[in-house]
Amino acid sequence: MSTKFIYALILTICGALLNLLLFFTGFQTEKLATGQYFQWLGFVMMFAILWLGIKAVRDEAPEKGMSYGRGVGTGTLISLYSGLMSSIYSFIHFKFVNTQFADYQLALIRPKWEAAGMPEAQMDQAEKVTRAMMGPVAQAIMTPIMVVIFGLILSLIIAAILKRPAPEQLKAA
Repeated sequence: MSTKFIYALILTICGALLNLLLFFTGFQTEKLATGQYFQWLGFVMMFAILWLGIKAVRDEAPEKGMSYGRGVGTGTLISLYSGLMSSIYSFIHFKFVNTQFADYQLALIRPKWEAAGMPEAQMDQAEKVTRAMMGPVAQAIMTPIMVVIFGLILSLIIAAILKRPAPEQLKAA
């Protein structure tokens, strides 16, 4: 099993555990308004795991060093693998665990629509779209896309920090 896949699996498992923790503590249900602020924990976790994964790949071949592009590619590949695995978990989570997620999301959003003066017909239409986007299939489709986008952004930063020239390049300089 490749190092990239192992770190992707770790990222997926940690993400699933975070989702379950938020669900069982009520931060994905009754306390969703507060729970939204805990989403940054997922980014911190992703940053740390990508850092460790890119560093592990770099350290597998210390004599070769690691270019910026290889670091970005490594982090993006870890994110892609994780996004695909997380897609499956996301479907299971919203289909069988947190089946009422759309209802909790709408309970949070609907008062904001009313405060903005949105007409009832427009709110009903927006509710249909929101329910569709919060459903298990839509979440399963959006998960890998979002994981890869955020993974790429984080990888751009991490690779800039962890890049290391090959020893041959150091001797030539």
